[in-house]
Amino acid sequence: MENGNRIGSLSITPTVARQTPQNDFGTVFARTAQEVVKAGAGIAASMMPGAPMVSAAVASISSVVSSTASSVGGASAVGGAGGVGGTAGGGEQWDLLAAQREMQAEGMKMNLAYMNLQNEMQAESRAHNAISNIMKVRHDSAKAAINNIR
Repeated sequence: MENGNRIGSLSITPTVARQTPQNDFGTVFARTAQEVVKAGAGIAASMMPGAPMVSAAVASISSVVSSTASSVGGASAVGGAGGVGGTAGGGEQWDLLAAQREMQAEGMKMNLAYMNLQNEMQAESRAHNAISNIMKVRHDSAKAAINNIR
């Protein structure tokens, strides 16, 4: 009995090793998040007032840190083998932290200015709507009065 829906022959292939690299979710997610943060920081830095100054400040801090690390020698600039290297790493971290706090303070000022602008625009819009409604009512009343006279 031959059925039209029946598969005639099956071919079974042996299992082969994985051909694509195995990427764990955590690794891929961390890499993607890092790229998003880099892109977002670039966009945010370009919108901030004084972006060239911030860029120059970060570049100068990086050059100071690299020269300090090379002059110290074997000690690591980021919490290395103690001594001068440890204090240089702490200094670098404090400089970066101070720069980050300045950027956050500037960002908060900009956000506050933006919120004030939004509030002013909303108040102006409400005033415009109120005046527009009053003028419409006056117009409709005058039109109705004229029509009643005819």
